[in-house]
Amino acid sequence: MRTGIIDAYGDYEDVLRDIRRFTSLANGSDALTKALLGNYALLDRGRPLEDLRNSIFRTALSRNHRCPLCERAQVCALDHFLPKNHFPEYSILADNLIPVCERCNRLKGDECDRVDGLLMFHAYFDEFPDEEILFAEIDVDNTVSIRYSLHRSDEIDNFTFGRVEKQFEILGLFEFYQMEAIAELTDQVDLYDEAYDSFGDSGLRSTLNALARGAERKGVNNWKAALYRALSRNAEFCSGGYRKLLATPMK
Repeated sequence: MRTGIIDAYGDYEDVLRDIRRFTSLANGSDALTKALLGNYALLDRGRPLEDLRNSIFRTALSRNHRCPLCERAQVCALDHFLPKNHFPEYSILADNLIPVCERCNRLKGDECDRVDGLLMFHAYFDEFPDEEILFAEIDVDNTVSIRYSLHRSDEIDNFTFGRVEKQFEILGLFEFYQMEAIAELTDQVDLYDEAYDSFGDSGLRSTLNALARGAERKGVNNWKAALYRALSRNAEFCSGGYRKLLATPMK
């Protein structure tokens, strides 16, 4: 069994590239599945692999402990990218263990598309598209409402875009970013007032553009980057519409 697990570790990146071609080492063996799943407890505090667990969590330092799936909440759990219930041989493989937040860990669950091969984006091995595909739509009426959407660019193939859509669907990111955006706007009203009162529309637009550029350091498809790009282009928002009551967006 040891040789089989070592071989499986060597195949890990190939599995990520096309999961449809692989079956689990433990396929059809309940006893082997149980034995391999039991290894995960070795990562617990005071157990032999506690240091491995700690070292995996330290990888989140580069993101200020932000979850790589939603880019917002603090990490607090280890997600098995390839679910341990489907691939128990990877239950303690460091490359398969991703520090994530509680919400994303719960929503992702045992997601593993072995039919179409549409896996979510792996924080260690995949680069999220750097072409602009996430957009925020701003509506200024009685309130300021925000909606997020995805639009495929010509530079992105259908398979990659399908993975993006799947990740947003499984993690409920449209609704999540919508709520975060409303909170962001509410928190920044004083800043908008200062820019608008001092320099009018152009001053507020300049401030919003600066906020967009700052957010884009985390990626062009960061939810704040999409938000501030859209706000800077919305004439009604920049001409004082931001002062309207910020309520929950219409569905």
